Amino acid sequence: MANFFSASQEEQQEILLSIWNRFKYFIISFFVLLTVFIVGKDYVSDSREERDLKTSLLFQEYLESDEDLPTSGEELLESYPESLYSDFVRMNQAKKEFLKGKNDEAIALLQLVIDKHSNSSREFNPLVAAAQTRLCRIYISTKDYQKVITTLSKSEVLTASLLELKGDAENELGEFELARVSYMRALQNSPSQTSRTLINMKISDLEGDKIE
Repeated sequence: MANFFSASQEEQQEILLSIWNRFKYFIISFFVLLTVFIVGKDYVSDSREERDLKTSLLFQEYLESDEDLPTSGEELLESYPESLYSDFVRMNQAKKEFLKGKNDEAIALLQLVIDKHSNSSREFNPLVAAAQTRLCRIYISTKDYQKVITTLSKSEVLTASLLELKGDAENELGEFELARVSYMRALQNSPSQTSRTLINMKISDLEGDKIE
């Protein structure tokens, strides 16, 4: 490098030409790849923003519609099945199906939301917790108590509502000690005084059963 700076202008040009002839394909490839990377990055960013805008507008249309499953909801589920808005549609549709007495359809939609996020992370996911809560309430209403336990068995973090539902199922299955533990954990995590009062009543009933 020192020789380069001490060389004459003509010598410098010869050195640069020699470098260019030796590494020109590498240099060209580098700048081509750099250009492709920049353009691709901008394209992906623009595509993501366009998709996010599209899905949010479709979900807004879905909420404003009085139809059972409007075309906006169908488009979200078919064209953007992995989006968060599609999960919201599934949750809402599950509620509609349950109110119509179509428990199997409601269960399938809620299970789809749960399964979709089952491998993404072991951390607490509020959307999964909401789907589990609704699913367990359906199982409680149909007296499928063991399915409540199965639904919650793989979750490392449970909300107070889920712990209470788990206790309800264990109580119905005659597993009173396990139910007491679940209720106590729900009591510790519940932010609502009304809920804590109800859980305390359930614990008292368990203690009464045990004495008898």
